[in-house]
Amino acid sequence: MKNKKIKFDVYLNGIAYHCIKCGFCCDAPTVTKKDLAKIAGYLKIPFDEVLKRYVRFFNGYIGELKEVGGKCIFLDKKTKKCKIYKVRPLICRLRPYSVQVRNGKLTLTYDIWFLRYCRGLYLGDGKVEDEYFKYAELVLKYLGFEEGVDEEEFKRAKERLLEESLKYRKKKD
Repeated sequence: MKNKKIKFDVYLNGIAYHCIKCGFCCDAPTVTKKDLAKIAGYLKIPFDEVLKRYVRFFNGYIGELKEVGGKCIFLDKKTKKCKIYKVRPLICRLRPYSVQVRNGKLTLTYDIWFLRYCRGLYLGDGKVEDEYFKYAELVLKYLGFEEGVDEEEFKRAKERLLEESLKYRKKKD
């Protein structure tokens, strides 16, 4: 029997995304046991050593990476690049999106932090690339869904993006 794919609604509400690789969103992510095992293999060190060096807490199933200066321990401060990008945690792969329940349906939409602060969001019609649906299924399986973001957050995000766009235009002129 084949695994049935989960059907997600998509809700972007006129906001598009393109990562500008600024590292601004690279806080200490939630990690799964599988994420930590991949990191251990990539770094070629024992799992317990990964826990000791890089993990703030771990309950046997999920945990959180440590921070250095308010950023993920694996963010290179100079280059703004992830030192473990090939095996970055699942939640990092799903960013800027999150799995939420909207109107009683599983929905792939923007995470509230990204609506408030992400520099890669802009006004426009975006499309969610197929890979994100695969990550959304895994996040749902291992971490669950997040609380839904209300319509006011989308409205404020659009206002922020419009204001930033106008500031940029004034600088160019």
